[in-house]
Amino acid sequence: MFGVGKAEINSALELELTGRPIASLGAKPELVAANRWWLEPHFLQDGDSWSLNFRTWILRIDGKVVVIDPCNGNGRPHMMPMFDMLDIPFLERFEATGVRVEDVDYVVCTHMHHDHCGWNTMLRDGSWVPTFPNARYLFVQREYQRWHPDKAGDFRQVPYNDGVYERSIAPVVQAGLADLVLDNHRVTPSLCIEPGRGHTDGHCMLRLRSEGEEAMFSGDAFHHPLQLIDHSIAFGDHDDWDAVVETRRRLVRYSLEREMLIIPAHLPFPHAGRVRKSERGLSFEALQY
Repeated sequence: MFGVGKAEINSALELELTGRPIASLGAKPELVAANRWWLEPHFLQDGDSWSLNFRTWILRIDGKVVVIDPCNGNGRPHMMPMFDMLDIPFLERFEATGVRVEDVDYVVCTHMHHDHCGWNTMLRDGSWVPTFPNARYLFVQREYQRWHPDKAGDFRQVPYNDGVYERSIAPVVQAGLADLVLDNHRVTPSLCIEPGRGHTDGHCMLRLRSEGEEAMFSGDAFHHPLQLIDHSIAFGDHDDWDAVVETRRRLVRYSLEREMLIIPAHLPFPHAGRVRKSERGLSFEALQY
């Protein structure tokens, strides 16, 4: 757990994919070599590998509990074996943080890919039902429309996301727990949703400001810090590539100008950091806690 101003930030790990060759990121070897001085040990690991975390952020702020990006979920068929029919004690890990599912006030998905909205629901007696029964689920309208069956044909097909709307979104709407919001929306006095488009058409981020400190939950604006150094690294899907690059540039600028902490979805420990500038160039400094 760590803090930003008065905010308490915790997380629950679902799974971790380790030992991925850094070459699979798509970064040029010379870029990796030039940045090895800050990449190691967190973002470049043994054997020149890297890791992807899948974790849910749990934020306490302004007397509210906010869940951000509730991972993949159990019992869902998937074309990728590492996500197929998961059976992980995620809810036990979640509640080990001291927050019960009944305590959650808001659930926010930065976007509606399978690994960011799965635990919106859980399987009970053969039906998908909301996991957080007392929460309001805040769905950015632009993102909701991108995946709604009536609109999905306007975008390219994403086979790995097949069935996600039906399992993880529609049951929340049918239960009356969903609020469709604009992509600039205040969740609490200290927390706002803002656009972070590109990865998906309605991808959003969440900006936290408390007692002069600032952080951004950046979702999948990037998957590895090298993508903030070289915006052209295209690991990760996208609906709008130009928007991906603009979002990454904005994150870098905010972090440099405001000491803003960046909290992405998939980084290994310590899971967050800040962009720094020195005579050696830009780097991503891992959070110390």
